[in-house]
Amino acid sequence: MKTYEVDETIRAGVLASLPMISEIQDEDLRNKVLDAWAISLKENGFTKLEEVDGPLDVTMYCSQPKHMMAVAKMALHAAECFNEVLEEPLNIDRDLLLACALCHDLGNPYENNVQKRAKWNEDPSAEGSPCLRHTFYGAHIALTVGLPEAVAHACACHSKEGRFVRRSDITSVLYYVDDAFWGVIKNAHGITT
Repeated sequence: MKTYEVDETIRAGVLASLPMISEIQDEDLRNKVLDAWAISLKENGFTKLEEVDGPLDVTMYCSQPKHMMAVAKMALHAAECFNEVLEEPLNIDRDLLLACALCHDLGNPYENNVQKRAKWNEDPSAEGSPCLRHTFYGAHIALTVGLPEAVAHACACHSKEGRFVRRSDITSVLYYVDDAFWGVIKNAHGITT
């Protein structure tokens, strides 16, 4: 049973921004991915994914939705490649991989919330700056809407925080694909940070 409200206009916008969500065959999983994004956006003052910044040094080169779609496509291809060459293929469910890839930055609206950023930057000693990284907030939202723990794990561990746990196979693919995506963009534009 739902314990949250979803703004249907924002939800429809999420699907327009991330059309690969419609490739998730499991209807319940697909709906929870849409709900998660709609809640994350609304709770943080956004109405669409295009309003959310990615890493500040490369945001001008790629929007958040384009990043999410690229990571999803790269992850699908990477998993397919591994399964072609490995003696024992990875046991990766395509629907779950898509859900994880399309949700890995689910917490970015929180980390980029304009009001919260101003408060955190005003006095970082009070709550930190940011208070939580997008990884933790994304995991919170994923669990709130009832997404599988594998999706919450991908949200929480696709970035450097994942060094402290054993990443799942899906999250390992996402970690390397996400890192490669931003690394190539930075290199192509001469960004050295």
